Amino acid sequence: MNKKKATRFLAMTVILSMLLSGCGAGGKASDSSEPIKIGVLGALSGGSAILGKQQQQGVDLAVKEINAAGGILGRQIELSYRDDEADPTKCKTAAEELVDKIGVDFIVGPTNSTPASATIPYLQENKIINVMCIASSDSIIDAQKFPYAFRIMLPNGLQAQALVMNAKERGYQKIALVGDNSALGVDGTAAMEKWCNEYGIVPIANISYKAEDADMTPVAQSLKDAGADCALFWTLGADGAKIVKAIERLGYTDSMDIYGYTGMVMPNFRELAGPGASRCSSLSIREWSVEPGGALNGRYLDLYNKIISEYGEYGVGKRDTNPSTVASGYDSVMLLKWAIEKAGSTDSDAVKAVIEKSGAEYVPFFGSSYKFSAEDHDGYLASDAVPVAIGEMMNGDLYIRS
Repeated sequence: MNKKKATRFLAMTVILSMLLSGCGAGGKASDSSEPIKIGVLGALSGGSAILGKQQQQGVDLAVKEINAAGGILGRQIELSYRDDEADPTKCKTAAEELVDKIGVDFIVGPTNSTPASATIPYLQENKIINVMCIASSDSIIDAQKFPYAFRIMLPNGLQAQALVMNAKERGYQKIALVGDNSALGVDGTAAMEKWCNEYGIVPIANISYKAEDADMTPVAQSLKDAGADCALFWTLGADGAKIVKAIERLGYTDSMDIYGYTGMVMPNFRELAGPGASRCSSLSIREWSVEPGGALNGRYLDLYNKIISEYGEYGVGKRDTNPSTVASGYDSVMLLKWAIEKAGSTDSDAVKAVIEKSGAEYVPFFGSSYKFSAEDHDGYLASDAVPVAIGEMMNGDLYIRS
């Protein structure tokens, strides 16, 4: 080999070495000039649009703040949103586009459990770390089956445990279970039945109804006939409000308290439910609910003030999003930022290992701490959830503990 050829060969070797060293395990370049790409899946239109809007506001606020401060490892974040309309087929197609065409490094969402179930296997095949901050189905988080999926929202099984635990601690004697006949309602009711058995409670009634039925009088009548002093609802907001309104028509409002899982909360629940809303409670993360006459404090108050500054006060014609759910979207990005910086890389396996081994070191903006491990990718315990009064909100915005 002559000197000229040897020089050219050496130069090519150096260039190849530089290219290879710039790629992670998944083959993605880690050039510091390239943005970190985050895809966001969720319902931005349709009946679940409020969920997508809350997630979007939180993600946007976090990314705006991070990019203004110089990004992550000196790289800016580039967001790509896709509206799945809570449709599993559209969600899967959107996820494929984000991964195959956009080349995202991470994904936040989806917001709904059924689209998440349809999408997660594909994301796992492609080793895309997926942080869910709203979807609550138990089956979508499994550290062995879906090793790159994490959740920072209360899962259904935990919510069912918290509802039953709360009813027992408060001494109710005649507890009824209510859920719709959808897969979500059936699974939620089964989870509540399981925890009733664990806590030695025999429900006096287990009432099922057709989701989105126009007339909920039969449900209300069954509760009245059973003489329930407490009903645990696994219902979405509109259905729950219609049942509460039917209870009022039967004159049974003051005889029973109602506790529902987080899906029962919606911005106009009080207006739809009427006076009976005052007997209704749901679940919230402890840090985003306040004692009567109290207030948020520390980092949660700081974030709340940022939400108001960015998106305005709550009210008709103003912001209609719940600050605690906006906070979960914000925290999903902040958790990724922390893990990427600690790993010193966007490599999926490196970031995954940090979250699993060091998740408790991260100080969240949504809860007090996360309990991630290699065996468990759900961040919370039942004790982290507290009942909050749906009908009593500070300025219509923050939940008051019930």
